[in-house]
Amino acid sequence: MPNQQAAGAIINHADIDLADPAWNRSGVAWHALYYGDNYARLQRIKARWDPGNVFRHALSIEPVAGR
Repeated sequence: MPNQQAAGAIINHADIDLADPAWNRSGVAWHALYYGDNYARLQRIKARWDPGNVFRHALSIEPVAGR
C-alpha cells in the first residue's frame, strides 16, 4: 500500500496476487500500485502502438475499454 516509505510496487516484481481482491485488501487497484497516475496515459499509448494487445502479461497495461 502506498505510504510515506513506498509509492507502490515495481513491475519488475510482477505479483499477480495484487490483481486479486482476495489478496490485495489495500483498497488500491493493482494498476495504481504499479503505474501510479500514469495508467490512463499508458493505456492511450498502448491503444496506439499495440491495438491488438499482442504484448501482454498478467499485470500489463490493459486495453482501453470500448476500443
